[in-house]
Amino acid sequence: MSIAAVISLAAHLALLAALPGPAANGTDSPPMAVELQAEPPPPAKLPPRRLPPKPRPPKPAEATPPAPAAAPSEAPAPAAEPGPPAPEPAPAGPPAAPVAEPAPPLAEPPPTVAEEAPAEEEAAPLMALQGLAKSADLRFNLLRGDGKVGELVWRWRKDGKRYSIETVGTASGLAALFFGGEYRQTSEGTLGPNGLTPERYTFERGSADKLDVIRFDWTTSKAQVNDAKGRSRELDLVPGTQDLMSFLHQLPLLPAESISIPLATLKKVKDYSFSTPQTVRVKVPAGELEAYYYQRIGTETEAEVWLQHQPPFLPIRLRLFDKLGNRFEQVLTGIEYQP
Repeated sequence: MSIAAVISLAAHLALLAALPGPAANGTDSPPMAVELQAEPPPPAKLPPRRLPPKPRPPKPAEATPPAPAAAPSEAPAPAAEPGPPAPEPAPAGPPAAPVAEPAPPLAEPPPTVAEEAPAEEEAAPLMALQGLAKSADLRFNLLRGDGKVGELVWRWRKDGKRYSIETVGTASGLAALFFGGEYRQTSEGTLGPNGLTPERYTFERGSADKLDVIRFDWTTSKAQVNDAKGRSRELDLVPGTQDLMSFLHQLPLLPAESISIPLATLKKVKDYSFSTPQTVRVKVPAGELEAYYYQRIGTETEAEVWLQHQPPFLPIRLRLFDKLGNRFEQVLTGIEYQP
């Protein structure tokens, strides 16, 4: 009955395995060119008074120079002809287009705002990384159902731009009769704008000769897997890929609206999606604490994660239900850390 191994691995490992012109008037002017010079006497007095529309054609007659003077007087009607020049003043109106010139300045600010926003989004992960602890030692009870089957020590270290995680699990109670030794996991890598970038993950079952290893080569975007049975395979990495331990520290650094973590196991790289975190209070042997609560979605196997609500966002509780409905838990009993 491999309870201790199942819990040690399942409690935090299997949790993961298991976003217009009217130019018509201009055309009327040529008919006015009809030379009715014989009629200048009538337009002298009577026609302009009786029929203003008729005197207009005779007045353009070039009979006398005064007639041109009369033409300017009646120019209000031909004003439609000078109308074409009027469009020329209209260009003077376009200087009002300077009003359109202020519009360009309005168009300029938006781009500047669009440039600043991404800068803030890129800085956000870095600010979150600053909240990670320099060192932390956590202790957990491992449970199967309501019974304790083991204990786990979780060690986190941050040294500049590098991190390391180590967990050591031991069986207790009846489980110790079936399993001896320790179960150890390690993860190490770098810290940067994208959070944690793992380089090497190991899982040791009781002795050094039973060792699973995943090596991450980010220059080729490949991961080399060697398991305890001597088998090897190559995995294709995608940006943001985590291992079975680093993902818990990466989780609170991701945007809360859409959480999907590519996770490398011994067999493949698969996306693990989690619900938007909720702020809750959780009671564990270490006390009643405020926590971020995440639930894995889109799988038959249910997994739940509770992390500290404030930096350094360390794990408080992990829970897994397998396909048979068995419950495995990892609950915090003590914590010591250096900011």
